[in-house]
Amino acid sequence: MIQGLRPRLRSGEPCVGTFSLIPSPEVIEIIALAGFDFVIIDMEHGVYDLGGARAALTAAAAHGLRAIVRVPLLEPAVIGAALDIGADAVLVPHVSCGDDALRAVRAARFAPEGARGANPYVRGTGYGSVSDWHAQANARIAVMVMIEGLEGIAAAPEILRTPGLDAVFLGPVDLSQAMGLPGQPGHPRVIAALESVAREAVAHGIATAVFAPDPDTARRWLKHDVRMVACGVDTNLIRSALTRTVTDIRGDVEGST
Repeated sequence: MIQGLRPRLRSGEPCVGTFSLIPSPEVIEIIALAGFDFVIIDMEHGVYDLGGARAALTAAAAHGLRAIVRVPLLEPAVIGAALDIGADAVLVPHVSCGDDALRAVRAARFAPEGARGANPYVRGTGYGSVSDWHAQANARIAVMVMIEGLEGIAAAPEILRTPGLDAVFLGPVDLSQAMGLPGQPGHPRVIAALESVAREAVAHGIATAVFAPDPDTARRWLKHDVRMVACGVDTNLIRSALTRTVTDIRGDVEGST
């Protein structure tokens, strides 16, 4: 079976990835070839359906790129479906209390660790080719929850005590909205709140992930107990690269006339 993300998170080794909103295997391949460690296939804000996510997961696996599926909501059937198609990890948005985090973990784990629906013949469990598929899945699949609101920040201590939770993902964009600072994910109040959760996560032995809009921000987070940074989104990264190319071409032409 494909090596999952859970062992990588437990090792504490830093890793860098990005979000994907574009349901294209070619984009996933480009992300892998660029050297990213992981990609987050976004079913909350992107236009991915299960078929598109499955194609993206297949492309990621072919290139050794670890793939996380951000599900649109905390719903066991949705979490199970994302894992059945082969996600290395599931990322559950808008978790605001310990009960939410526990529900997410139980939905992603087979018994006795959880209550995930069992089918040994799906892609995520090796199509029936692995005898101990349930144990392997529990060992390799990471469960990550997003703390991105004021309730989640306040409940961070109980969320971090959730048995079986592998990582908390800090969402500065939504948190800035919740704090009355829309469009200011880098505001000192937002950063202070996220840094506080990151410190608590270290104390509980839970990995911390965070979204960074640019490389400078990503580097700063990696120096502050955050071992996993999702830098940018494929739509914006592509737009920025294309814009730079056009600007460079026009600048050279205009400068020579």
